[in-house]
Amino acid sequence: MNKTLFLSHRGESDDAPENTLAAFTLAMERDSDGIELDIRMTSDKQVVCVHDPSLARVAGKDITVAEHTYQELCEVHPVPLISEALEVLLPGKFIQIELKGKPFDLSELRQLVDKHLALGKLIGLSSFEIETLELANKVFPDVSRVLLIDLEKYFEKFPTADEVAEFCNQHNFSGISFKADFRADKTFVDALRSKGLRVVAWGVNTDEKGLAMAAAGVDALTCNHAVALRAKAAN
Repeated sequence: MNKTLFLSHRGESDDAPENTLAAFTLAMERDSDGIELDIRMTSDKQVVCVHDPSLARVAGKDITVAEHTYQELCEVHPVPLISEALEVLLPGKFIQIELKGKPFDLSELRQLVDKHLALGKLIGLSSFEIETLELANKVFPDVSRVLLIDLEKYFEKFPTADEVAEFCNQHNFSGISFKADFRADKTFVDALRSKGLRVVAWGVNTDEKGLAMAAAGVDALTCNHAVALRAKAAN
């Protein structure tokens, strides 16, 4: 039976500020299965963990990440480097790194990934941008690469597993990270996994939806309180 990984979404972000070392550390202290986080490039080419293009939502100041240096960002918010986040991750734990913004320089990230893979850490990449993930195909052929997608919005209906598999194979993606949906049942997930695809769920905004995704057998799901949800799923 497939074991679903419960990944702490932007860290254990219900109890610590999202995409900070505090949230990532809390995830590891609670023995989460892993961490999901977002990365962007600063104006001085530093790779930092930030979800939005600007710090407006998390810090109250409309400072665009791509237009400021790492030091300038740190003056208004505790923005960690991806290298720091990877140091927090424990061996045997999984990290799903979402690539935000275009274009993206993946050369430094490749070196970091190699270092931490060698330490027994599990690493995957994701993006909403097809072009970004296709670039990752070339730089990270040995690493899981899943497209973040709202299946119904993209296909203009809820697709069949065959349609999703054909799409992934066309782009050479390892699988999908789809917006959690009760129609994605065990039959749907099993069919994708039988074709060698990785299946992840995001947008787990209720425990009911998260438990349904786990019951369907997804490889992983992301949740702001992943450890607590995992405990519910075990009962």
